[in-house]
Amino acid sequence: MAICEGCGSRADEAHIRRHTDRAALAKRFLPPKIRAIFLDGAPPARLEDYFYSAAKDRSVRSVASRTYFDELIRAMAQQAGEIREDSALADFQRRGFFLISALECPFEEQSDPASALRRAAPTVIKKVQAFDPSYVIPLTPSAQELIRLFGLIGWGDRLILSKGGPFVDPYLGDPAKQQLHGTAFGEKIRKALSALP
Repeated sequence: MAICEGCGSRADEAHIRRHTDRAALAKRFLPPKIRAIFLDGAPPARLEDYFYSAAKDRSVRSVASRTYFDELIRAMAQQAGEIREDSALADFQRRGFFLISALECPFEEQSDPASALRRAAPTVIKKVQAFDPSYVIPLTPSAQELIRLFGLIGWGDRLILSKGGPFVDPYLGDPAKQQLHGTAFGEKIRKALSALP
């Protein structure tokens, strides 16, 4: 078995191919100059749910994946009601936004996701530094440890945080609860970005 470049684990050909497919999809929307990196823990297991996998028919995405996509699009002040994913991703790119994952392969494909994240942390920090974004926006609880590391390298002023931590929405798969509890993060990120130079 080969070693996957995305997660560092021993992997079969199908795992490597899925990683390569995700990397190719993201590369299509890599901005020439990155204003803000959105930093997630890991991509979803299904390729159809991957942020950069633009769906013509949005029903192929899971509810959580559609909601996650919509929240990231709301971060740039676009309403999510009539989203055409290809054009929304192109606009995301034009605005200098880019989503990366600390672990480039799904948690479901890791025997020990927490250990895989710890091993990947130095590489993630270097990768983000190489992109040299103006801002880093951590998403999901798995990005919490990376916040501390960004502070240690002197990038604390580039972090956009929610109450000192990552932007988290525990109700991505349940829009009714999301609305009831006000956990949507897209508008919160948009407001934070609009207040910055």
